[in-house]
Amino acid sequence: MKTPINALLEASLLRDVAEPFQL
Repeated sequence: MKTPINALLEASLLRDVAEPFQL
């Protein structure tokens, strides 16, 4: 079970990785 902080970090990392492909 992930902590909320880990979930936020993972979400931010995924967003940063996916951002270039969404342009």
